[in-house]
Amino acid sequence: MSWIRGQSRFSALPAVALVLATCGRGSGEEIPLPSLADVEAEVVEAITAAHEALLREPESGKAWGRLGDQFFAHDFSAQAAQCYTKAEELDPESIYWSYRLGFTLAKDHPDQAAAPLERSLRALGNFAPAHEITANVLDRLGRTDEAVELYTKASRLDPSRPQAETGLGLIYLNRGEFEKAREHLEAALARDERHAETHVALSQAYLALGMDKKAQRHAELSRTLPQARPEADAMATPNLPPLGARARTRYGRQLEEQRRPEEAIEQYRAALASNPDYYLARRSLANLLAAVGKRDEAVELLREGERANPAFEEVKKDLAKLLASEGRLEAAEEAGE
Repeated sequence: MSWIRGQSRFSALPAVALVLATCGRGSGEEIPLPSLADVEAEVVEAITAAHEALLREPESGKAWGRLGDQFFAHDFSAQAAQCYTKAEELDPESIYWSYRLGFTLAKDHPDQAAAPLERSLRALGNFAPAHEITANVLDRLGRTDEAVELYTKASRLDPSRPQAETGLGLIYLNRGEFEKAREHLEAALARDERHAETHVALSQAYLALGMDKKAQRHAELSRTLPQARPEADAMATPNLPPLGARARTRYGRQLEEQRRPEEAIEQYRAALASNPDYYLARRSLANLLAAVGKRDEAVELLREGERANPAFEEVKKDLAKLLASEGRLEAAEEAGE
């Protein structure tokens, strides 16, 4: 697909539209055409290649699943779910498709995610993340006793992971069983203390137990840490190279959480090269550069964003905050105006 290179960074590509509109005919299944008008060319190329592979093997569950992987990786969740549904139908022995279908649906459609996730547990019986996300979905559906059982098993399966203990703590917190909540949330932080959600919940438990100073300390800590979220485990998400600004930024943030700042900086730079207008990449790169001592470069990066879009309030706020942290109060006040 070398003919894509050299075109505009974003491309609708008429040939792609033809592939997308017809790719399901051999299997009796139509795939909706997502709009690719504002999608980077490297992402369009990857999606196109997966569609062409499906055209060659329309009855292959793996081909449907690989197309689903591309859709999932590039934020086309509805199309990913449709592909994973077909993949599971055609390739029911696979350990991947039901889990990836449930994982894709879990955030916005827990009612639809529960069944495929429960099916996946039959194949992934000793895989802690599968139990965790299934428990999370069941809890949100009001099936809390089942969620407790799954979280408890997940915690035993992998004692290094904090997610199951956090989930248990939140359930007991919502039930008003504050001492049990405290025990599980403290256990979660003993495994990994870097998630804001756990500190917030523990602060609430301490407050309910009359332990005000501890509650305040954890509330303050929560403001400096990232929120917990489903991990990109190898079973749930495909092992694809990040392409495009969104995927590269997401990967950069994962690298940051793994304390690999130089690799994260590389991903943020690549994200901006792919789409200079994607502000989350610019903000993430500026914050990380400042954190590793490259504050002048961080300031210039934000100033570039301000020059490109002077009406964008977020860049003004971020620039003012960074300048203020350096003691450049006059410049910070000017930047925030």
